[in-house]
Amino acid sequence: MKTISIIGSGSWARALTTVFVRKEILIKYRKSVNKSKFFSKTIKFTNQFSDLNESYFIFLAIPSQTIRKNLVELKNKISFYNPVFIICSKGVEQKTNKLMSEVVLDIFPKSKVVILSGPNFSSELIANKPSASVLSSLNKKSLLEVSRLLSSERLRIYFNNDIIGTQLGGAMKNVIAIACGFVKGKNLGENAKAAIITRGISEIVKLGINMGAKRKTFYGLSGIGDLTLTCSSLKSRNTKFGYDLAKGGKLDDLKANCVLEGFESCESICKLGQKYCVELPLCNSVKKLISGVNANTIISSLLSRPLQFEN
Repeated sequence: MKTISIIGSGSWARALTTVFVRKEILIKYRKSVNKSKFFSKTIKFTNQFSDLNESYFIFLAIPSQTIRKNLVELKNKISFYNPVFIICSKGVEQKTNKLMSEVVLDIFPKSKVVILSGPNFSSELIANKPSASVLSSLNKKSLLEVSRLLSSERLRIYFNNDIIGTQLGGAMKNVIAIACGFVKGKNLGENAKAAIITRGISEIVKLGINMGAKRKTFYGLSGIGDLTLTCSSLKSRNTKFGYDLAKGGKLDDLKANCVLEGFESCESICKLGQKYCVELPLCNSVKKLISGVNANTIISSLLSRPLQFEN
């Protein structure tokens, strides 16, 4: 058995642990192994990176802005330098404007990288509700290995090899979700929300293609699937943030309550738009919103943009 490690202590780390436990319990039960014995021998908790020295698969279930710091520390603690990293974080690194796969390869250049994405709330994975995810990697063997780890009767896994598109869809949908939450909080209507989701996927596609992604990726689970789920529910922390902001919540208080990937990645995504010469009116509007610009001014600016063809 190849050792699996999960770096993280939040809801996604718990969800992944639950998926593995549920699968292993079924296997162990078929062999008539006592459940309590399974838990005591199979799962170990640690706060020492040195304990990950034998890990073959390492799941990164931590905020995107902390990945570099954690991996630098990990590299100093382990001697096995070529694990398979499964990135569960959805963001773009501040200052460098790099995708998470680029950050991982900066620290572990010989490692294999797999992206886990899709429209999945961690609470529903924990509750064993039907879900589907996509794995993306340039390494086919790693795709198959990780899919076998995760797939079950209630979790269906799909593949692609578009790591740019898969990551960008996951990161940008968090920014669009803030806009949708704000619209909901301001009672601007379902028409406005539908328009934001539709124009949001357009921005994601345009930037993604200019960055080398494949168009079809954005019409799959990590694109329109993740965007639709996140923008349609207040279970999403980013949507809830936009909603609470519209209801008069103070920015500093809202930021302090949870990790907000959309807030953290927004400026970097807007900079990627500048770099790749792609206009991102929605993402830039969210950037203005979280910078304190008056919402009415932002809405008026969006609605008064020059008329144009839809695509």
